[in-house]
Amino acid sequence: MPPASTTSPARLALIAVLALCGALNGVTLLWLLLRQPHFNADFLGFWSYPRFAPLAQIYDPQAMARFQQALYPGFKSFYPFTYPPDFLLVTGWMRDFSLGAARDIWTVTGLAAFLAAGLALFRGRPLPVVALLASPAALLSLVAGQTGFFAGALLLGGLAWLPSSPVLAGIAFGLLTLKPQMGLLLAVLLLARGAWRAIAAASLTALALAALSCALLPPELWRLWLHSLPQIQRDYFAGGVNLNVMITPAANLAHLGVPVRLLGATQGVCTLAVITVMALIARRAEYSLAVAALLAGTFLAQPHAYAYDAVTLPAALALCAPPRPAPWQLALAAAVYLSPLLLLTPADGWFLYAPLLAVLFGAIAAAPRANSLLTRRGESQT
Repeated sequence: MPPASTTSPARLALIAVLALCGALNGVTLLWLLLRQPHFNADFLGFWSYPRFAPLAQIYDPQAMARFQQALYPGFKSFYPFTYPPDFLLVTGWMRDFSLGAARDIWTVTGLAAFLAAGLALFRGRPLPVVALLASPAALLSLVAGQTGFFAGALLLGGLAWLPSSPVLAGIAFGLLTLKPQMGLLLAVLLLARGAWRAIAAASLTALALAALSCALLPPELWRLWLHSLPQIQRDYFAGGVNLNVMITPAANLAHLGVPVRLLGATQGVCTLAVITVMALIARRAEYSLAVAALLAGTFLAQPHAYAYDAVTLPAALALCAPPRPAPWQLALAAAVYLSPLLLLTPADGWFLYAPLLAVLFGAIAAAPRANSLLTRRGESQT
């Protein structure tokens, strides 16, 4: 997002956009809390997972479908359990609450954690924090009752703490393994910058979570989870379910009708390219720009992510914004920020996010600040 020093008309336009988006999100939040509607159906899945039995079949899509359709009268769909087993440790509390109460706690806690992480990352800069909470991606996460706010809080909070409190950052990153695909580029950043204390803390936290899950749940669940992942991914792409809501290169290509057999190789090439560029940026760029590249590139490097996972992208826009953005930069920022609204319109089939993210990631990689540390090193040697 354009910083405070941008020209007055652009700043006024930014404030107006944020006010409109924020009002829409605020009305939606009140509707969720006061009227208890059931349209944020994804949360039905989270509420059902701790109730599922027997646990040995939790990664069986047919068994989960039968269970959820019996749990929710008239429910014709289902939400497969695709998370690692330790995810059940953080949703087990829902067994003691009704669906409405659990959803309220989930929503308010997620928003509070996300707000705290935004404030930690943007100390003294209220506009980027408002942009995070008011974004259309945040609206989608609210409506769906998804994990976007929690994953976003762990990622942004960890990145905010990394320079000054690497152990605390590592704990946040270790907890992020509950949604492991979100940490793919994070590992590249930490290794490239030699953040060994954060790496150690993240590893110990992840191991502690896994060990606790093995103590409280059948250890066999880990093998079942790893075995289920390839088939789950193939089913998503082959079945064409909600592909328009997904934001990765492979998903966008599948939505356009590219044969499933070509998707894996294409996504693999994208992943390797993004990892390579990210490693260079992490070594050469100033920290804020490296973080922006990570947030923009994360969804290009993984095959499975949805629009509601992109709640962290406004932070990338704020961190990479130059002092005086060019018109094309303002247009790109507006497109990245606002295009998830297409999913709430009859034009939802036109929502293709990966190309926009690729342009944003490329713009960050090409920015003069992407080589700032390398330039300073060269100057210090001459």
